[in-house]
Amino acid sequence: MNNVAICIPTFKRQEMLKKLVQSIVVSNFDKALIKEVYIIVVDNDEKKTAEPVINELKEKYNDLFLIDYSCHPLKGISNVRNESIKRALSFNPDFLVFVDDDEYVAAEWLNELVKTILNNDADAVRGPAIAVLDKTISENISYWFIRKTYPNNAQICLVETNNLILNCVSLKKFDVWFDPRFNVIGSGDSYFGIQILNKGARIFWAADAVVYETIPGSRANIKWLIKRIYRGASTYTYVLKLEREYFAILKKILISCAYIFSGICALIILPLPIRKKYWGIFTISEGIGGIVGLFNILYKEYK
Repeated sequence: MNNVAICIPTFKRQEMLKKLVQSIVVSNFDKALIKEVYIIVVDNDEKKTAEPVINELKEKYNDLFLIDYSCHPLKGISNVRNESIKRALSFNPDFLVFVDDDEYVAAEWLNELVKTILNNDADAVRGPAIAVLDKTISENISYWFIRKTYPNNAQICLVETNNLILNCVSLKKFDVWFDPRFNVIGSGDSYFGIQILNKGARIFWAADAVVYETIPGSRANIKWLIKRIYRGASTYTYVLKLEREYFAILKKILISCAYIFSGICALIILPLPIRKKYWGIFTISEGIGGIVGLFNILYKEYK
């Protein structure tokens, strides 16, 4: 049997955090697979806005689960993730799980993550994060929140911390942490993945380890998507620079130029309300992001 520490970095999302923890504690746990579950909440708000919610949850569930709360006021998404790892490792778990504070989990979520990492003798495993949007959001917008998935047990080469389990033996062996250069620009989880892959990590996909991500109206709009796509492209180029992948940088710049050209063409020929109505403007945003990332002009989404 295995001990699992679930890390939840959080910042001013009290109600969603409460929904997430409640979904974890009421989910199914295979007692032949999982012995102990520790829920590690690290609050990145110096005002400790998550503390009342966690205290309430502790009173209700602490006889069933150890819920550990701490405040880490040093701002930054990499900082709070690293602090989450330190707190989690203090409980000496076999596996460490990351899940975001705007998500909630399916009933078999943790069982599927643990089974997949054991069955594949993997260093890490990811599962799908399904976007949940208000029914009033148009299909033209909701389409862009459909995430890529893979066949069950497929080996993959991308890390995201919205639904991730790590083998603690591998984590200690690789000795890789989240890079503070990504504190305010995001994509630190992708760079973390590159670092462990460079050290030989094997990462697999658990198709049935499902989490659901709540998408508020403030994000389900063209403006937010333009910024997110720009940010993703610019940080990708930034990562290529850090890794000194010069041929890949040249390829990215050429592709980005092609994106801008094709996006402009699409704005002319795709004005109709079809499913990919906004493909042109989003493609232009990706192309511009890919180029300006070369000059470290990065969108500070988490500032």
